[in-house]
Amino acid sequence: MKEIGIVTLLSVVAVAAAPSARSEHSTVFVTQKSTQAFGACFAAAHAGTRADLLVIDRGSRREIHLRTASTDGAEAQGVKQCI
Repeated sequence: MKEIGIVTLLSVVAVAAAPSARSEHSTVFVTQKSTQAFGACFAAAHAGTRADLLVIDRGSRREIHLRTASTDGAEAQGVKQCI
């Protein structure tokens, strides 16, 4: 029984000491436009440019998560134009 307690304690210490996953940086914009309207605007504004966007439909609004991009970069400017 004592050995099980020691193994459990070591397991807890190992998990606590392990590096944690870093949260992904994301800048969030909100729009009332439909997903299709926002997508069409963004595609027209940035034809041929790839962007790491995630659009989440929250009913009456859409959240646009701009991942791994600066808040003043080309992708953010395109999102700001279209929201």
